[in-house]
Amino acid sequence: MYLFLAEISNPIQCFLISEKVPEISIILNERTSNSLKGSILLKNNFIHNFYTHRPSREKPASWSFENGQTKLNGEAILLKDGQIWHPYQTKIKSHEVNMVIFSGLSSKLSKITNNTDLLKAASGFFKIGSGCNGGRINKV
Repeated sequence: MYLFLAEISNPIQCFLISEKVPEISIILNERTSNSLKGSILLKNNFIHNFYTHRPSREKPASWSFENGQTKLNGEAILLKDGQIWHPYQTKIKSHEVNMVIFSGLSSKLSKITNNTDLLKAASGFFKIGSGCNGGRINKV
């Protein structure tokens, strides 16, 4: 995702909340060299590690998931009020992005879990929360 533009030394706390199952959220709270690292939470209990990756010239915004030896990944589609954002358009600024869908997340998770709440949440949109500034992290 394009959530990387704050300085490395600033702490982050970016919440992504499922529209379908609000008890499922993703908190991104650590920067790595090429992503934001966080966790998928169910009612504030840790489920799995989750990462977002900003787009580059070669790749779109993406997500990845880790659970022990299991590693999954896919594309993250960023939106503003239902309109798709991408770095080559000029109508929507990255800081205006307010929703994301993690393409393929639900179908890939279905191979390793039967948690219906998690699968339902993963198949829908996540609202980008107040700790984020659309597609960018707010400085704290």
